[in-house]
Amino acid sequence: MIKNSMKLLFWWSVLSVFLGAIFIFTALQTFTGENTKVQIQQITGMNEHNAYVTNAIIRKSAHVLMFGLLSIIIYVAIRRQSIWLAWICTTLMAGVDEWHQSYIPGRSALVEDVLLDSLAALIFLRIIVYIRRR
Repeated sequence: MIKNSMKLLFWWSVLSVFLGAIFIFTALQTFTGENTKVQIQQITGMNEHNAYVTNAIIRKSAHVLMFGLLSIIIYVAIRRQSIWLAWICTTLMAGVDEWHQSYIPGRSALVEDVLLDSLAALIFLRIIVYIRRR
């Protein structure tokens, strides 16, 4: 009983830290699309177009990874009760994240990012269920 409580506390703590990290990174102007594109250009010497494409790939990959992992953390934190509840919670957090970004200078809120995050969460959760059932 105590062991299960400790596991639950651990995963809720991980979830809290992860959500805090997303909130902080979203709030930092260092991670705006324009800033990261300029950093890519400076580091690699790429022209504007190639840096833009590379930046987009990196940023969208980060969305997929972060919200895919978030969905798994939520799934474990709710004791693997429902992938659908984990997916809904992740999608809501993606919406809150984009809403938060709309208040940060140099950032923008995109419905497309919420959809990408939601799809990533669903794919990650389906993979976890598939692996667990094997």
